[in-house]
Amino acid sequence: MPSYSFNVDTSPMANSIDNTRGNVNGVTAAVVAMQAAVIATEQAASKKICDNIDEGFYTLVKSQISQKAVAAYTEMTARHVTLLQLAKAIDNSKRVMENDFNMIARRYTKLFNSLNKALEIRVKELDRPAMQLAETRKRMVFDKLKDDSSMLFSVTSETIPAAQTALSGKLKQKTKETINAMCESVHEDRTYSEKVDSILVKNETDVSSENDMRYIPAAFMVCESLLNKNDHIENVYTPKTDVWQNTSPIVSEVNRISKELNWSNADNSEKNIIRRELLTLCEKDNAEERITKEIIRMFDESVWEDCK
Repeated sequence: MPSYSFNVDTSPMANSIDNTRGNVNGVTAAVVAMQAAVIATEQAASKKICDNIDEGFYTLVKSQISQKAVAAYTEMTARHVTLLQLAKAIDNSKRVMENDFNMIARRYTKLFNSLNKALEIRVKELDRPAMQLAETRKRMVFDKLKDDSSMLFSVTSETIPAAQTALSGKLKQKTKETINAMCESVHEDRTYSEKVDSILVKNETDVSSENDMRYIPAAFMVCESLLNKNDHIENVYTPKTDVWQNTSPIVSEVNRISKELNWSNADNSEKNIIRRELLTLCEKDNAEERITKEIIRMFDESVWEDCK
């Protein structure tokens, strides 16, 4: 059987394989580079996406918080304005109330001071001797800061005799005034008691005789009613004494004959005399000018009648 021997040159194929190997290595390197670029690009994209999401969420939250802050600030401003208006209204009310209070306080203070002064004057007039005695005692005993008469009782041996003599004279003078005031008080009480006793019945034996007549003063007063102008109120005043305690007969008799009394207009001369005495009393009382004018006006407008 014949044999054949062939020599095939594989150099081109080997060279081609060698070139292919280089290309494969280049492709491998390109694939690795591309993979690295893709990974880097994906990482950058994911980071950017995350950053955008974070920034968007932060912006959204910030916007919501800003909106809520603006709404709260607007409401706070509105309430602040309302509170300022209420504060101004309260201040105005407070100022008005203070002005009213001060005005009313001044008015009533002046009124009560006038009433106190008028009542003090009337109380002093009701018991003038006792008030004079109290005033004298006040000047001598209680006015120590304004009076040095008490130094007479506490002077030492080094005090100048002239000062002692002056203080002693001053004390004696005030003692004299006090004694005179007490004497006047006793004299007035005694004179009043004698006048009252002279016109009152001492005991029942003094009226034993039917023909023996005694006169007892009685004051009959008729005034208009404050509730009804058409009604009149009648009052009878009689003196009080231990011997004559039952004044009912006198009151009954005066009421009985009151309808039979003949009244006529009083003379102007008598009214002028009484008016001068009234003016003198008003000047002595040192009352307020308004009260004095009102008393004189009521006196001048009154109409007097005498019982004939």
